Amino acid sequence: MQDIAGATFKASEVVGFYPHRPPYAHQIYECIIDRSSATHRLLDLGCGEGKIARPMTKVFDHVCAVDPSANMIKLGRSLEDGSADNLEWVEAVAEEAPLTGKFDTVTFASSIHWMEPSRLFPKLAKHLSENHLLAIIKGDAAFQPPWQDEWQQFLKKWVPQISGEEFNSNRWRATQTKHLDYINIRETNEYVSQPFRQTVEDFIWSQHSRDTFALVKLGSRRHEFYNELKALLQPHANQEGQLTFQVKTHLTIATMK
Repeated sequence: MQDIAGATFKASEVVGFYPHRPPYAHQIYECIIDRSSATHRLLDLGCGEGKIARPMTKVFDHVCAVDPSANMIKLGRSLEDGSADNLEWVEAVAEEAPLTGKFDTVTFASSIHWMEPSRLFPKLAKHLSENHLLAIIKGDAAFQPPWQDEWQQFLKKWVPQISGEEFNSNRWRATQTKHLDYINIRETNEYVSQPFRQTVEDFIWSQHSRDTFALVKLGSRRHEFYNELKALLQPHANQEGQLTFQVKTHLTIATMK
């Protein structure tokens, strides 16, 4: 999150759209718990509003949730289990977080690509238990929905216009894999959620919780973006204006080299 783009998530406007994001496939929580050698202490880096940290308070003795956005932490505290006695919120970038003690499990939920592994992992090494687990999670977008082809064309049009880079560019792909030199992968799993229902409006709002399509970046084109995406989605909604889709979440289980 030291990347200038990561600053987007400090804005209250962006954070306000976060509750519209779909949940991760629930199986990832079960897998992380099952693979953890102990459930004493969990560290969630780039925790956002605590999508991983908050549910894990029911399993781990202590959960430390780290994020550089005060607004994200404020939102997280207001949500279910956000004020659990065993949940510690820390406002800091992962590379500079004031960590203490050893952690059994470290989670990165749609966040590791914002971090600088050459700074993060040497620091993290001092705070990992001998049988530690690293869990890297990504994927809360609609998985092969009925509007998939149209959605891909929409992204290919809008991503370059807003970001200045082609959709799924080489630079973007490199950010997704830069941590691999620092970890030993034990297993990778992909889980598809149960069907999820969301209104067309909420689906559009969820896009504004993402860095590329934050309203501040869309600027004067926000209404054009809204109208075009609504026209794309509306034919796929039911009479109540709801879309039905599944989410595929990718989970990498690893240890540090």
